[in-house]
Amino acid sequence: MNRKGFTLIELLVVIVIIGILAAIALPNYIKVKDKAKEAEVKSNLHNIQLNIERFAVDTGGTYPDYLIGGQGKFSRYVEGSANAFVEVQDCPDRTILSDPLLRKGYIDSYPKNPFATQGAAIHRFQQDRDDPMRNGSTGDDLGTRFGPFCTLMGNVLADFRYRTYVVIDQQSGTQYELDTMADIAYPFFDLWRSNKPNPFLPGEFFYKSSGVIVSSGENLDATRPIIPTVVEIYMLGGYGSIRTKGRDVLGPEPFITFSQNIGGAGGSGNVGEPIPAWTRSTMDQDEDSNYLGSPYGEGKAEVTVDQLSYGQPNGIRDGIILILVPGEDTKGARD
Repeated sequence: MNRKGFTLIELLVVIVIIGILAAIALPNYIKVKDKAKEAEVKSNLHNIQLNIERFAVDTGGTYPDYLIGGQGKFSRYVEGSANAFVEVQDCPDRTILSDPLLRKGYIDSYPKNPFATQGAAIHRFQQDRDDPMRNGSTGDDLGTRFGPFCTLMGNVLADFRYRTYVVIDQQSGTQYELDTMADIAYPFFDLWRSNKPNPFLPGEFFYKSSGVIVSSGENLDATRPIIPTVVEIYMLGGYGSIRTKGRDVLGPEPFITFSQNIGGAGGSGNVGEPIPAWTRSTMDQDEDSNYLGSPYGEGKAEVTVDQLSYGQPNGIRDGIILILVPGEDTKGARD
């Protein structure tokens, strides 16, 4: 008698074999997808760096104080809607956008984040951080950190030194200050304290600048950040996927010593006792009350690439896949 079909046992054996093959193949597929997206993040970082360097060429070697990311567009967010972002429009005045590269026309939009597939989830993350540079907020007319659909790369390392920036009214010539929104803290550091990372947005970037600080002595205040006279170096870093431990770059905020000009306006230059520069990256602190999230290395009395190139590692991986500094790619540098 001819037998038709398969027995139950044969079907179960086939299903088990398919399951085993899927279990072997799926992690490799996910890993390949993540690597492809991380390669795109690295390429995007290089494009951002090119615009940073263009900025410096036109300003005599001075780099941007801070970056925000995103785009000079915003939308209205509708909770629970299939199309969560509606009524996309340009910011009314591009000349007052918070991000220096957008404001000065060096970039029309930051690159797309290859990991940003759910804009609504990113928007809710921004709501949790109370970020004014989110769609539908009071600050979105100065630009949105991740763009009108929350799919663009944005800066997620806060900088409490640069709270305001000066703009000039094109008609009257009057100068006035606006809030930078650069001091909004995202906890994107020390991600891998255990086998699972802290919640964060993969594919974003951070930017931190530094430069020579000269003080005449009378304006030293331990409760206020000390702003560089001119920004001469920066660190630009990109985050990998949710499964990537990456490098350890960000740690406790150290004291960095700079020269103090005790001679005043007619003084003899950079002499006297060194002063600590307070450059907090976030509000978060460790058990020793050190502020966390800093990329600054220890004990640098002068501005050098080394001050930023290897960061401030503290033994906890940060999920960062690439570090760029002026004229140097430290991808192969030690962790």
